[in-house]
Amino acid sequence: MERFTVDGIVVKTSVTGESDLIAWILTRDRGVVRAFAKGARNTKSRLHGAVSQFSYGTFTFFENKDVYTVSEAVLSESFFELRTDFFSLTLAQYFCEIVIKCVEENADSEDYLRLFLNCIYFLCGCKKPYLQIKAVFELRFACIAGYAPMLVGCDECGEFETSEMYFDCASGKLFCSSCGKNRALPSIPAAGVSVMRHIVFSKFSSVFSFNAVPDVLKAVSRLTQQYLQNSLQQSFKVLDYLTDVGFDAEKV
Repeated sequence: MERFTVDGIVVKTSVTGESDLIAWILTRDRGVVRAFAKGARNTKSRLHGAVSQFSYGTFTFFENKDVYTVSEAVLSESFFELRTDFFSLTLAQYFCEIVIKCVEENADSEDYLRLFLNCIYFLCGCKKPYLQIKAVFELRFACIAGYAPMLVGCDECGEFETSEMYFDCASGKLFCSSCGKNRALPSIPAAGVSVMRHIVFSKFSSVFSFNAVPDVLKAVSRLTQQYLQNSLQQSFKVLDYLTDVGFDAEKV
């Protein structure tokens, strides 16, 4: 039996038994750990509140024959503000779905956790535009997963920038206005290319340090969304729901 303690955030819970939970926890260095939290639904339990979705803190696990149990949890932050804004909460659920589907157990997960926490922080109180947070999460997540797009210049002629460029969401390649015009690819203005380059190449501490007009954010968000899905070969139910409820250019 192994016992270990690690920082993490709960990205999903499921009810089991009369008062227990199953929790999926994105940890700092062990990927997503799926663990039982016995009695966590009981208001008198020491785990109550500390093992709920978006609870960030320090968790102690016991592992026995590949089955994990949360024995202790010390809550640091609950991100309560997420629950006061519909679109912030739904976007956070979208990020959770990506993490659950794509971050494996025992993966090197410190960068995933840092990205997730920062995006959740900016969603609380709507500190940045929705589409900016969404684009940063999608594109930076793809980079961490090993799918950084090739944005240095046109893949064919090397041109660094034209007023309009084309991005291949399947290959991650960029093309200038001349080389891409006959390729049936989505176009993106130069300002949008600059945003994508910033997200990919900037230091993590400054990844949110950019401004863009709504039309540019909308164009970037469409591309980062499709690129992430293509790269990970996944679809996401929460993203479909966001589309259904009108999460569009008005929500930037």
